[in-house]
Amino acid sequence: MTVKLVIFDVDDVLYDATLQKRNARENAVRAMIDAGLPVDYEVFLDKLREVIEEKGEDYGKHFDETLMRLGLKIDPRIIAAGVVAYHDTKRAYLKPFPNAFKGILLLREKGYRVGVCTAGQSIKDWEKIIRLGMHHLFHYAWVGEACEETFKKILKEVGIESSAAVFITANPILANEAKKAGWRVIRIRRGKWAMKEAERPDVEVQSIWEVEKAIENLSKE
Repeated sequence: MTVKLVIFDVDDVLYDATLQKRNARENAVRAMIDAGLPVDYEVFLDKLREVIEEKGEDYGKHFDETLMRLGLKIDPRIIAAGVVAYHDTKRAYLKPFPNAFKGILLLREKGYRVGVCTAGQSIKDWEKIIRLGMHHLFHYAWVGEACEETFKKILKEVGIESSAAVFITANPILANEAKKAGWRVIRIRRGKWAMKEAERPDVEVQSIWEVEKAIENLSKE
């Protein structure tokens, strides 16, 4: 069936979220050491990664928790140095992939309705979309609510069948949620999820620039 609706995830689809987060954490640790953190760089970074893995990326006290686990004093000055470096680096690396704008505009020109759907915290994800300068590109947005029920809700709101809808993501968990709702899925193999398998994506590509051709092929099926 002809594809009518194309919905994009954000992380590692519209910009390099994996590179951004890695560099932000590394620069934060360097800044904390410069501010007086009395521990080896690799030791603190490894423990920080452990905390992030356990607590999740949206936990608000990664640095405090890491200091406590290492038996170190919670020094507001040192934590502030890390926070400043972290956010400065995040903003510096929050840039769209080179072909992201062009690829989405091409889809619009060809008559597809385009949108964005994410599973993170809504304010943080909106901040990403706005800082990327892409908030005016999309006809639709469902931010902070990507799950099977969301994908079903989208079909009702837009008024199309699931076979006419495509979700583009690098995240295998979200790919599976969309498939459970009957959507077609284009999986972008990049970022931190590159080596993890999704259950049954319709197509796998390496970049957003390959999406338009993949959608054309899906429309012929």
